[in-house]
Amino acid sequence: MLEPIYYNIGRSCKETYFKKDYDNKNINITPKLIDDNIIKNIKSPLLKIPFDAPEKVANYIFEQNKDKIKGTIKLSDNDSNNNDNNDSDKDNNSINYYILNLGKYIEKINELTEELKNTDLIIIADGRRLINRKELLLISELRNIISPNTAIYFPTALPNEIPLLTYMGVDYFDNSSASYYASKGYKFTKNRMMETTIQFNELVEYNKSIIGELLEETKYCIKEGSLRNLVEETSISNPYLRGNYKRFNPDVRNIPLSSGKKIIVSIDETTIPEVKKYTERLGNYEAFTNIVVLLPCSSKKPYSFSKSHQYFVNAIRSSNTVVEEVVLTSPYGVVPRALEGIVNYDIPVVGSWSSEEIEFINKHLKTYLDNTDNKFGTISVIAHLPKHYYEILDKNLIEKYDIISTVEDDRPTSNNSLATLKDTLKEISADKYGIDNNKENNKNERDNKDNNAPVKANRPSIRKQVMHNYQQLAKFQFGSNFIPDDTVIKGRHKKFFAKINNKLTQICSLNYENGLFVLTYDGGKLLGKNKWVEVNFKAKKGSLFAPGFKDCDENISVGDEIVIIYEGEVIGVGRASMSGAEMKKAKNGALLNIRHCKK
Repeated sequence: MLEPIYYNIGRSCKETYFKKDYDNKNINITPKLIDDNIIKNIKSPLLKIPFDAPEKVANYIFEQNKDKIKGTIKLSDNDSNNNDNNDSDKDNNSINYYILNLGKYIEKINELTEELKNTDLIIIADGRRLINRKELLLISELRNIISPNTAIYFPTALPNEIPLLTYMGVDYFDNSSASYYASKGYKFTKNRMMETTIQFNELVEYNKSIIGELLEETKYCIKEGSLRNLVEETSISNPYLRGNYKRFNPDVRNIPLSSGKKIIVSIDETTIPEVKKYTERLGNYEAFTNIVVLLPCSSKKPYSFSKSHQYFVNAIRSSNTVVEEVVLTSPYGVVPRALEGIVNYDIPVVGSWSSEEIEFINKHLKTYLDNTDNKFGTISVIAHLPKHYYEILDKNLIEKYDIISTVEDDRPTSNNSLATLKDTLKEISADKYGIDNNKENNKNERDNKDNNAPVKANRPSIRKQVMHNYQQLAKFQFGSNFIPDDTVIKGRHKKFFAKINNKLTQICSLNYENGLFVLTYDGGKLLGKNKWVEVNFKAKKGSLFAPGFKDCDENISVGDEIVIIYEGEVIGVGRASMSGAEMKKAKNGALLNIRHCKK
């Protein structure tokens, strides 16, 4: 069995088969080479389904092989692990395996769902044909069916194929390609093969070392949250690998909403899973005010920590006007100030935009502006953007919302530009609220005010906007807001206190590393059955293993803050170690960590 321990779309699991490897972290973490004690006991059927066989022939061979493509490998008592996780009574002296050979008819996998659920190890047959075909998506289909504790073994993989296969869900590889291609006089590199005159035995060992290096780099990138970048590096020079990378649609529940680690964006800017996960939730964001200021991004994150954004913020504050600050950026498109803490990325800046980036930004900006317009009935939009930003804005949007540019000499941070921004906001505020933002003029207006004059709308409060922004962040993170309007925020590290039973009680804090909320037990009670896991006993603080699990919200992502439910009551809060979908299929291992419990 495998015990998942890291997730970043690609998998990293702790192998629980062999006690001799159990304490060696460099050996027992996947992806890795499959153990010889397992591979030598796998018995292959005599008949193999040719990849392009007619369907009738494929079905006939499959029926003939039915009892020959699966088996049980008995392990010696000396090698078996006694499973010190205390979360399963399974006998670890045996491994059930299944050789998956379907030719090109991968849809047949749906007929094998129940059988594969009870399998420990699945061996992918005909991998050399699959790797160059769209049927390689068989691996992701498998992962939707099987337990996260079930391992997938892909024989004969080349070094540059290992990152993509791991990204799709493979756990085990072997060295067979090292010997085969050495016999043909080929030397491996990270991304290709080259002809060489090196002697066979030396060449085999060298090729094995390259496979080992790719396995180690893959494990490292999973832990660092950069596996996608490694896949891009190793697939870009192979059109077949690149094609399957683009076809593969990762389950975004297998990556955190925000990990605190900087993501590197080099290609496919608008289609990477981190952006997909962000934009799926962005549509629910509600603006606080109908004065919107569009701003450029900055290399420093969060944006407000950068020197340029500090200039923008100071100019806006000095105008004494409450606005919605919205950053236009690739790859995320539109980032309201309230959500800036959860986007952390680096992207090449070349001074021009691709057509995909332009379309993506305008699509999400239109949604944002339309939603704001629908909420308030009217909006004012200022573009405090350099020329190359302003030029990519959809002309229909500029006309529809009469977007005003406030940048002078193409320098948003210049004194002239900042003064124009400030003065423009003062004019808009005076028009909307009937107030001159000059404090002395306001005093004179109040002294001479005609009591019968028409009253304009009340100006939004900055304090209320701060609370609104945190409530929108809560809604973005959990799908609903749990922070009351009268919540008190204390301390440099932002602890949130709500009045519960006439007493100020901490409900959450803000994690500055990833920009997300960390729940307390009382915060979990306010949130209720949302991002929930139901247990079958009154759980205590610590890890929850599979036998204690009853049910959960399938939409939980790895790393999510979750609420623990027992007999219909919130008994604690914690953090998910895997997605909700995989919790439901898990047979062993830690599913989540419980942090606070009911006293």
